[in-house]
Amino acid sequence: MPVVVVISGFLVRSLKGGSKLRTFIAIDTGKGVASVVDMVVDKLKRMGFKASWVPGSNAHLTLSFLGEIEFSKVEILASMLSKRLRGFPSFTFSTKQLGFFRHNNLPRVIWIGVENTPFLNNLHREVRVALGSLGLAAEDKFHPHITVGRMKYSPPYWKKLLATIELEEIVVPVNGVHIYESELLSEGANYRKIFSCNFEGGLVKHEF
Repeated sequence: MPVVVVISGFLVRSLKGGSKLRTFIAIDTGKGVASVVDMVVDKLKRMGFKASWVPGSNAHLTLSFLGEIEFSKVEILASMLSKRLRGFPSFTFSTKQLGFFRHNNLPRVIWIGVENTPFLNNLHREVRVALGSLGLAAEDKFHPHITVGRMKYSPPYWKKLLATIELEEIVVPVNGVHIYESELLSEGANYRKIFSCNFEGGLVKHEF
């Protein structure tokens, strides 16, 4: 049973030495994108697509997937990243149309495209630098997107079906980044914020 301690007013789960969390760094894309994701998932289901779907409430834009790392290292990373991003300018980006990553001529992942702005690229670079300073691997290539589902089955003429789905453009404000824990459950992944690194306001440690 985990020990619970209170630090600076936040309730924090204290993990035994060597325990690891499956984590990633991402931007919270907000309620507008959440609604679009739920709408897309509903349409794809009715078209016959089957997948491990992302609920709108879990929608996000991943900056770097970290995998399983020690909680102590997550704390150090959060502090370092918060200091590095302090004063980074707030900005916005817009969502685009549906896209996909393909494998063997079938969609492997279906996603909502994102405007790749200079601010977004600079933010990704700052995250990479922070990870590298701790000896953590970071992806060199950055293809910003918001995952809708990881596909298990796609109907015939799937590409034409995807082309019929038109999306409302959503403008997403970005005021910071978050470190999430990803817990794999039988019904799918459950995401929860562990730390928030705000451009103005510093580091927030969330209850989890």
